Amino acid sequence: MKDIDGRINESLDIIIENDAMLGDELKTMLKSFKEEKVVTGYSFGKLCFWHYEAFVDCLNDDIYKVAAAIELLILSYDIIDDLQDKDSDYIWSKTPELALNVALAMLVMSSKTIHSTTFEHKNMALRLLQEYALRSISGQQLDVLNDCRDEQSYLQMIDQKSGSLTAMSCVIGEVLAKGEMTAEIEEYGKYIGIIQQIKNDIQGLKTWGPKNDLINKKYSLPIIYLMSQNNSVSKYVINYYNKDIVTFLDKNAIENELKNGGAIRYAITMKNLYKLKALNNLENVAINKVGKEYLIKLMR
Repeated sequence: MKDIDGRINESLDIIIENDAMLGDELKTMLKSFKEEKVVTGYSFGKLCFWHYEAFVDCLNDDIYKVAAAIELLILSYDIIDDLQDKDSDYIWSKTPELALNVALAMLVMSSKTIHSTTFEHKNMALRLLQEYALRSISGQQLDVLNDCRDEQSYLQMIDQKSGSLTAMSCVIGEVLAKGEMTAEIEEYGKYIGIIQQIKNDIQGLKTWGPKNDLINKKYSLPIIYLMSQNNSVSKYVINYYNKDIVTFLDKNAIENELKNGGAIRYAITMKNLYKLKALNNLENVAINKVGKEYLIKLMR
């Protein structure tokens, strides 16, 4: 028997191949873009699966189609996000104008796929997909504007941008199983997305290069903390962000301040606070041991 990733991947292949409305060129690009996800696994689809499996006595194999539909939506967002950030690491960045068409096709296909399933509560799942997807787009807009420059506004932004998508994946699985959603699952689903974003924030400062958030004048939790400190490095970084003339960035001084001045520790502490909140909510949900271990792994 194939593992969950394998079943989701198989469903994605079938969805792409059997869509009569897609031209051959779109299908080819869709398949190549999808291969980028095979390496990292289908974490959003698995969130949906485990929250469906927890509340049913017998699995409907259409759950793998729904998980695949969610992954199509997530991949479309990843593509758009990378194109907005001008990230050249991925295959879709080579032909951005064509990649946008693929991303649009994925958005339509995700809803179309859920609608084609046999679930009694598929319309409720579709409504949730649309609501959380729009909420995430609102967060993405705030992120691109780069205006969230304090802790509260930044956390609200990643709650919308990242938390919405992980919460969506969890509650769609639950709704398909029992026709209703619970606050605990929505809450810890949201927290998982926030945790993952904070981890990305920390990772985004570890490499001093073209993807470094500070070099690109992007705001993140550790950078916001660094800028709040009244010292020479924080003033230097503030001047850089304010477009004052800076001949070069003192890499050693900035990295030392991030590591030893509390910025990274602060971000890790915030991540752990959300982990504690998520674990408290998870205690009240009857997910089996394997599913629960998977959720806890996403919180590390």
